[in-house]
Amino acid sequence: MRAREWAVAATYGDPTDYDVPALPAWRVERGACGDLAFAATDGEEPFIAAANPVRVRR
Repeated sequence: MRAREWAVAATYGDPTDYDVPALPAWRVERGACGDLAFAATDGEEPFIAAANPVRVRR
């Protein structure tokens, strides 16, 4: 639900004007083999990682 609120609020200006919190800034790491990991800030352990990510259609 939060993603939908952010998308609608961003369409009409700054989401924080509509009491929707700003999206967090994440660090994205890609390994040599194509693995992918997201972490909150530099120096922190990734909170989610994929060893073999695949592109999907929605």
